[in-house]
Amino acid sequence: MKKIFQGLVTWLEIDHPDDATIFFTTRRTVLYARILIISGLAILFTFVKDFIDQGFAPVPLAVFILLLVVIIAFLLNKYGYPVISKAIFLLLLNVVIALVCSVVPFERLSFLYFFPLIIIAFVVFDDEQKLHRQFFVGLSSIILLLLVFTDFKLFWDYQLSVSELGQLNMIINLIVVVLVITFCIDFLIRTNKRAEENLKQQAAYIQSQNEELKKINAELDRFVYSASHDLRAPLVSIQGLTKIAVDEAQHETDRKYFKLINDRVVKLDEFIRDIIEYSRNARTERNFEMFSPEPLIQEIIENLKYVEGSGQIAFNVKSTVPEIYSDKSRLKVILSNMIANAIRYHNLRRDNPFIDIQVMQDSQNITITVKDNGVGIQDEARDKIFNMFYRASDRAGGSGLGLYIVKEMVDKLEGTIRVDSVFGEGTTFFVVIPVQPEQ
Repeated sequence: MKKIFQGLVTWLEIDHPDDATIFFTTRRTVLYARILIISGLAILFTFVKDFIDQGFAPVPLAVFILLLVVIIAFLLNKYGYPVISKAIFLLLLNVVIALVCSVVPFERLSFLYFFPLIIIAFVVFDDEQKLHRQFFVGLSSIILLLLVFTDFKLFWDYQLSVSELGQLNMIINLIVVVLVITFCIDFLIRTNKRAEENLKQQAAYIQSQNEELKKINAELDRFVYSASHDLRAPLVSIQGLTKIAVDEAQHETDRKYFKLINDRVVKLDEFIRDIIEYSRNARTERNFEMFSPEPLIQEIIENLKYVEGSGQIAFNVKSTVPEIYSDKSRLKVILSNMIANAIRYHNLRRDNPFIDIQVMQDSQNITITVKDNGVGIQDEARDKIFNMFYRASDRAGGSGLGLYIVKEMVDKLEGTIRVDSVFGEGTTFFVVIPVQPEQ
């Protein structure tokens, strides 16, 4: 018997699932199914009673139509047409109840059905069906007001007496209205309770994730420190030793091999620095200060003089503002990577290879422009140059992180970066960073 009852409850879809995720996706369906069941039972009982009392009279006929409406709505909802089911149920229920209210006495309290109809329209439609919700809430409210202000004679003047209907109908109406409203309140309470439980679970999960992130961040700090000191220090020593070896080598073959070793060490050191800069950018807050951009650019150019070909390139630096207020350390990395990129992709076969660096500022933005007449960028590569580890060619042998780090740092400063390039003629990078209020 218990299995039969449980099977019936499952088929009717009137039991809330224990799983919280399923609960939130099915709670409106369960509520609507419960409303249909209680409405159907109440209407069936009322129809049987009115038919016994009155036979084929207007009121039993109207109640029978209501029963058909509920059955059709239940079947539509059961077999995958919930929106159509709700629309038919609420629309016909409003019309039929309005008809009944217009012919029965006030004492029967049939008009009370409009209150649960308004509540049902609020809760059975989700946010994606707000137009349906607004329509049926408005429809029930308008009919209720019209019935009240027209003394429940909306359709005709014919009215039944209380003695013909009996006091039991009034009791049935009250019970049904209370039950439907109770279901809706239970729906809201259950939803709120499950939402609170979910929030607590999410809060506990987020707390555990935060603890894990703190641990990971501490490990990253140790890694960055190790990369900065334990890895780079030996590499710098190797670079110094290989340079000495190149200078003191007795044979050209030895000099060639020492130079190759030095080149590989330099590239490894550059890659480690790129990783460090990326990590610092992601994990450190912005630090704004007032500084002069022109000396900073000259310092960067001086630091890049070891890059092959830099001595043959004319660097033209121009700043229209003596000082700017921004994140100096990030701008230094941005400029270093863009200028280094321009040097690596130079075209020394031109008569006058150049790199123009310009800094401008207006009331809203700081604009940095780096222009060169190098090899340029092919059209198919232009949208990929800011991707991690992407290299347009193997010419420079870089890590593929330089422009990616530039883009990340520009984003961190809430700015934008774009590139104009003509393959074979040159490239221009434009970095626009919002002006920050001085503190």
